[in-house]
Amino acid sequence: MNLTDQQTEILLEAYKKHAAELLAMEESQQKLTALFLTIFGVGGSVIAALKNPLTCATQWGLTVIVIAALAIGFVYTYRRGRARGAVRSLLNRCEEAMGFYQTGAYIAGEKLYENELLNFPEKGKWLNYLMYFLVPAVAAGFLIVVWTGGQ
Repeated sequence: MNLTDQQTEILLEAYKKHAAELLAMEESQQKLTALFLTIFGVGGSVIAALKNPLTCATQWGLTVIVIAALAIGFVYTYRRGRARGAVRSLLNRCEEAMGFYQTGAYIAGEKLYENELLNFPEKGKWLNYLMYFLVPAVAAGFLIVVWTGGQ
């Protein structure tokens, strides 16, 4: 496919916009995960170091807060993960339109990108898995400390 200079410029700007958006999404998910891990880790350490055990009301309050925070984190992660997949698909479409997968378009007799890169929209799901599996495990550890007083 032969693109005009104007089409190429528009396509390149769209590609840059999508790449910047993807980076921002991935960084925000990493920050959210790190925040949860930090809060539960530090919170568990502080509670374990307390001289007096927590009251039952405090234990229940912290449990409700943890559950609510995890629910918000899961919804955020799910929605952000879907958005990341959509942006990754847009990046793929731009790459296809620029001929990155066409033999001979940039390198004589070869493709610039191999076809396995067409799976790019599926990449990055590990960020979701951290939130779905690692954060709840750390939250469970936090709740064990809350309910046992670190004993």
